Amino acid sequence: MPSVRRSFMILPLLALGASLAGCGNGVRTAATVTTIDHTCEIVESMTRQVDDPRGSGAKIEAKEMKSKTGECKSVAEWKEVRAKRNKLVDGTADVHVSYRAPDGSFQTGTVTYSGRDDEFYELKAGDQLDIMVDAENPQRIWKA
Repeated sequence: MPSVRRSFMILPLLALGASLAGCGNGVRTAATVTTIDHTCEIVESMTRQVDDPRGSGAKIEAKEMKSKTGECKSVAEWKEVRAKRNKLVDGTADVHVSYRAPDGSFQTGTVTYSGRDDEFYELKAGDQLDIMVDAENPQRIWKA
């Protein structure tokens, strides 16, 4: 049975290698951001002192978490969060771009960023963004 277990471990590595091998024929290209679809979950945690429910008369810290989910612009404090980054943001930014492919054709595509990426907060329509374009399939793009 050990050989079966090894083959299950090797298959994901082979798949990863195959997908990375496809990234090798990319050409760096400048793209223009056309629109961005932000989806956010902003999590705010607060700690406060409360009476110990066991009746000891002592105070304990209670952690309270509030979450707001939706399109980032619809969350009231998005501008503050975007500027200060003082709250945990989990979400995605689907950045729609237009670019000239290596074959000379004009293309459009989407690159996705998470709340952990600086681009999630900083990009806006009209910005220039470096992307990688597959030399064989100009519609396949990824982050540079």
